[in-house]
Amino acid sequence: MLFLNIIIYVVKYFLILLTVILFSCSSQEESYTNMPDNDSNVKPKLEKPEIVKNDSQDNKDENESEEPEKQTIIDDSFTPLLSIEFQSNSDNYIKANYRVTEQLARLSYPNDAVGYTEDITGGIYLDEKGIPAPESIINIDLSNLQSDESKRDNYLKRNSLETDKFPEVFFHVKEIKNLNISSLLNLDKNEVEFQMIGDLTIHGVTQTKTWDIQAISEMGRLKGQGSISFPFSDFGMEIPKLFFIISVEDTITLELDFDLLISLNSSLNLDSISLPEFVQKEIANNNVNGLYTNAWLCTENDRIIVDDLSTDDAETWKCYVDIELTDDSVIVTSTGIPNHDFQSGLGCCAQENNYQWIIPTNPQFTEEIAMAPDRGPIAITVTGVPIYGPEEGPGGDAVALHFDYFEEDRQPIELGLCGGHSAGAYFHYHFDANCLHWHPEGTSLDWEDWDYTKNLNSDEHSPVIGFAFDGFPIYGPYGWDSYKNVIEITSSYRLKKDTNGYNGIDDWEYIEGLGDTDECNGLSSSTPEVPDGIYHYVSTIRNGQGQIGFPYFLLCYHGVPNESNYDVGGQGQGPPGAGGQGQGPPGVGGQGQGQGLPDFTEAASKLGITTTELIAALGGPPPDFESAARILGVSIEELQKIIPVPPAVPAPVPPVQNYEYR
Repeated sequence: MLFLNIIIYVVKYFLILLTVILFSCSSQEESYTNMPDNDSNVKPKLEKPEIVKNDSQDNKDENESEEPEKQTIIDDSFTPLLSIEFQSNSDNYIKANYRVTEQLARLSYPNDAVGYTEDITGGIYLDEKGIPAPESIINIDLSNLQSDESKRDNYLKRNSLETDKFPEVFFHVKEIKNLNISSLLNLDKNEVEFQMIGDLTIHGVTQTKTWDIQAISEMGRLKGQGSISFPFSDFGMEIPKLFFIISVEDTITLELDFDLLISLNSSLNLDSISLPEFVQKEIANNNVNGLYTNAWLCTENDRIIVDDLSTDDAETWKCYVDIELTDDSVIVTSTGIPNHDFQSGLGCCAQENNYQWIIPTNPQFTEEIAMAPDRGPIAITVTGVPIYGPEEGPGGDAVALHFDYFEEDRQPIELGLCGGHSAGAYFHYHFDANCLHWHPEGTSLDWEDWDYTKNLNSDEHSPVIGFAFDGFPIYGPYGWDSYKNVIEITSSYRLKKDTNGYNGIDDWEYIEGLGDTDECNGLSSSTPEVPDGIYHYVSTIRNGQGQIGFPYFLLCYHGVPNESNYDVGGQGQGPPGAGGQGQGPPGVGGQGQGQGLPDFTEAASKLGITTTELIAALGGPPPDFESAARILGVSIEELQKIIPVPPAVPAPVPPVQNYEYR
């Protein structure tokens, strides 16, 4: 046993001695054991490259002779159309990686050594033909280059890269091949592959190289990867030699991972330069009002024919939207017909209308809120269809009723496909209008198969589905958290104890922090259309406790609503004391039923119809007897004799919540 212990001791000593010898041999020029580990998290301050404008030939000569660092000469004749900036304070993510295949002494198989840095500045600027501007340069700072092995990092910096002499890598973009610039301007999702050719400078050596780029362009962002490979010798660099590395392949691959905002130069004078028509269109669509021009469906080139599934006939109702921009608003003209088949329900039947809505395009967030109407229009979808408040005709919560939270014993109420139904000629939504971005073609499904719990895309940020009357957008139920992870946005309202929605808004209470939204059912966050962030409302499906997502769209306004929209579509309804500020949710807005209104029960009985059908046919106030007579199949004179009020009733009648039936 003693002899065996001596043998083991000798072998251990020999192995230690051999390791020291090998380490010393591989460190003739430098001692690696004295290298400090690159553990510092402190990054050097990166200054944005100074831009020197080429105002005169004398100035140009002076700049060329001095050759100041990080200065770029701008050609006055170049007109940039698109720009992508890499500054650290921009809303962009970019990371540069190196990848080298090595054989480590401790492993029996090759291994990829991967290092990275996020210290990248510069930008790429393209004209309308996709030609890069002279100042299109990517600067990569190597001082914080790091991998999983600090000794490797230090060797690369001191020996291969010599970062004390050459602290940065530069790529001067000279040409971009196989890129259709319209794919970057178009807000739709596009997969793009192109080559970025230019002068790559590493270790003081400049070579012309080509990056292969694969990316996805969508909603004004470009997300993807780029790569380029070459031998160390192309740039006069040593292959790393360390005692724990047996061999390294003589090929280094550089990679770029990026998620970048594409900025469009909307200040271009379109009259002074010649631009392709598609470019001019995209510039117009992406100016300050871009959010209010790009979101609409059923526009001139996108008319859709749909059917009311509540009838036996195959209707050809047209979804149609036309917009006109003014200095502070977008005027939306619409038929009020959705872009999907629908069910009018008991209030049958919906018809094409001639709506005109006015949506502010520069909404201002205010701490003081304005209550939205309990019933009637409070917003519109991007198809120009009214979105109503949460209550139905008798005063209950229409959505709670739909999901069997209570039984309605006052009047029969029924919501149809996609959370909508008709009040006579007026189709509208009460919840979940998100199906307007889903269509069954190619899915082997019909519209009756719509199920928001299955058909909504929970893997990406929901699109804009509408606009509130204060101008703030309404998004679907899936948004971003602070790290841009997709999450379901939940409401912060819950039912009060021993209530079920029978009393409408009064049965709900706001609990701050219960969900993600505020008392109006909105929040401020980044969105694909507004990366810098915007206040917006959400069509919530659930609250923070898993109940239905009251108020489903919004309950109040954090901006100033255009109150003229309350009267659009013959509804004539605004909230009691419309526009009154500072009233807190829920349930502000007067619940008085039928004060001063006529009783239509006897008139409906004489006509052989329900009260619901009669009120829906009359519309108003004031009631439209000509339209009602046509709908009901009677003469105007006969209708005027039966109705217990004269046709010219002015509008000091209480809010139309009792006049309008759903």
